[in-house]
Amino acid sequence: MLSGGPGDPVDNPAVIAEIRKLYDSDIPLFGVCLGHQLLALATGAKTGKLAYGHWGANHPVRDLEKQRVFITSQNHGYVVLTDTVDPAVAEVSHVNANDGTCEGLRYKRPKCFTTQFHPEANVGPKETEYLFNRFVSFLGGEG
Repeated sequence: MLSGGPGDPVDNPAVIAEIRKLYDSDIPLFGVCLGHQLLALATGAKTGKLAYGHWGANHPVRDLEKQRVFITSQNHGYVVLTDTVDPAVAEVSHVNANDGTCEGLRYKRPKCFTTQFHPEANVGPKETEYLFNRFVSFLGGEG
């Protein structure tokens, strides 16, 4: 689990190098917020600063696979730049319904995905619990 945290993700080169090692292993990975950004950087994508950050609850995010919008909690000023994600490495899985920014990546590598938003915050009635269920199933549990 790659958790969130404050600051500009590019200011963490040593952490990015370690995350690259994890990515190159077969360990299941789920990144949230800063973890999402750091894994993207570790796999060659770029991040950028938002003109206005995404702060607080009630941010609509569209899951492209489910074709459904979820209300999420967010706390970030940086985003993964969609046009820098190598399609051979990952595809965008979630998009911010307000500004179209990247809110999640599904990696081509097995058992690896990330979200920019905070699914653990439960803005709705556990609407995004399915993400934790997916990760638990990757670990061999019942998801």
